[in-house]
Amino acid sequence: MIYTSDRLGKYKGADVVCEYMLKEKIPYMLGYAGHGAIGLLDAFFDKQDTIKIVWPRIETAAGFMADAYFRVTKVPLPVYVSTGPGPALSTCAVANAYYDSSAFLLITGQVTSDQFDSGALQEPYRQHPADFPSVVRNYVKHSYQATTVHQIAQFLPKAFKLMQTGRPGPVHLEVPYDIYQTVGETVIPDPEGWADSISWRNGAEPAAIETVLRKLKAAKRPLILAGGGVHVSDAREALQKFAEYMNIPVYTSLMGKGALPDSHPLHLGVCGCWGHYPAVEAARNADVILVLGCRFSDLHTASWQPGFAYNIPATKLLQVDIDPSEIARNYPVDLGIVADIKTVLGQLMEKAKADGGKGEYSMWFEELGGYKKQWDDFVTPYKTCDENPIDPRRLIFDIRKVAPADAIMFSDVGNNQPWIEEFWSSDKPGTHFTAGGFAAMGFGVCGVLGAKLAKPETTCINVCGDGGFMMMPHAVATAVQYNLPAVWIIMNNYAIGAIRDLQRFYFGGRQIGTSFQTFKGTKYHDGELWNPDFAAMAKSMGGEGVRIEKAADIAPAVESAIKSQKPTVIDVIINRDTPVPLTSTWQMPPIPPALPTFGKIKIR
Repeated sequence: MIYTSDRLGKYKGADVVCEYMLKEKIPYMLGYAGHGAIGLLDAFFDKQDTIKIVWPRIETAAGFMADAYFRVTKVPLPVYVSTGPGPALSTCAVANAYYDSSAFLLITGQVTSDQFDSGALQEPYRQHPADFPSVVRNYVKHSYQATTVHQIAQFLPKAFKLMQTGRPGPVHLEVPYDIYQTVGETVIPDPEGWADSISWRNGAEPAAIETVLRKLKAAKRPLILAGGGVHVSDAREALQKFAEYMNIPVYTSLMGKGALPDSHPLHLGVCGCWGHYPAVEAARNADVILVLGCRFSDLHTASWQPGFAYNIPATKLLQVDIDPSEIARNYPVDLGIVADIKTVLGQLMEKAKADGGKGEYSMWFEELGGYKKQWDDFVTPYKTCDENPIDPRRLIFDIRKVAPADAIMFSDVGNNQPWIEEFWSSDKPGTHFTAGGFAAMGFGVCGVLGAKLAKPETTCINVCGDGGFMMMPHAVATAVQYNLPAVWIIMNNYAIGAIRDLQRFYFGGRQIGTSFQTFKGTKYHDGELWNPDFAAMAKSMGGEGVRIEKAADIAPAVESAIKSQKPTVIDVIINRDTPVPLTSTWQMPPIPPALPTFGKIKIR
């Protein structure tokens, strides 16, 4: 990096960080204080009107909130932590962001630079001096260790460039805490000329565009698969225009949910283990699929077993992804295109209009209509199901009934995730979020607060399990502290339900370590079902709380929570013996796969 001499100045390391964040127009810095971070925090003391400091009650939560903020806004926030335990606790959040193509800047403290390899308090030193970067390097796009003030200035614009270009991802910056207070000569760089000046939205070669269109037109049963990359590329509008023009049905991965409005006539739903039957059945029977930003993970593909969700290579794939490592990772492709999805869709649209002519898919749509009817016939009765304990489907339908159309839904990880996947309808873009790749429980519980920071006027809801909520219950205290009126809806089944279901499917119902039960004195799993009083917990932290045991009470409680503009926990006792409908499978080798509970395996 070359600086002009007339811009040189003398700054503390912490002031460099602060002044650069001001230039980036960062609205929030999240984190948790410790002796390795207080020098950094002090630099922001007089800047609090511009950059607000938000500190949840654990470092992991700060990372989850920043991750969520980026998913909603595409703006990466800095997350500060101290040394030792703070960075270690942040690692889960960093990994969660990395595998879902989300981003934030993790700034970790470190022992003073003259104490490297001394075993000073909280130094990770056994294999290499001051070596937290080696811990986190598998979960970030890059890790920087700044041991001078000038290096901080060098690394910050590079970090923001990396986070926002290509496939997004978190970046790590480590600073020994003496450097925060050390004065050095440097230039505080301007963000212009870095990320904003890089043209990275590359398109495809004309021959590749022609090939894609030719194969789609020649197909009898074409599909478009929208993965999470459609959201990352901000390509939702381009996808809808192209799908409508070509009249090709669209389905999504879990992370792609919402790429096309659920109510759109071309939309088939989500494919995968707990996907929508029309999407799964269509994926089994398609002859050509245009794949946009999807990794083909095990849950999405039914563990790559032919006939459960896909029949590849009989089904031909045309795969577009900004990350070349994801193309043909798990399936062979007829054509792979390394490019930005939004740009490619624009190219496809332009060429399709210029050439004219479309494929003939009438028989395909007739077949798909049958799949849709089967699924609708199955789903519809649950919209009014009054069973006690509450059926989870009725819960999701009633939330949707009273929540605003633009409400942001953050589902957590566990059984609540597939219930949302199958039965929550998303018609507004950018309103459904979850954790897919790393799948960290507790992400949604904290992420809903990041969404509320991003869009304070929008209703933000988290649906979670009792297990996930108990990992991050202090999120309610953070919401009260910062006046973030989020709504948490707990699907309380007194269990880690997703894992309990796996024990039921794969281990003959030998359930252990998955139900929350009291201890009678002989075995840890033979007592009464037990959980804390979640409503009382919320009230003790200054929020609102209510317990629901009857279906008729769901909609009024959710509506009241939204209108109250107070952080509210709704504890819903659901039927713990109702499994999520399995439309394909997820295998745990070497155990044979569980068969679908809705639909049949089909190899065409």
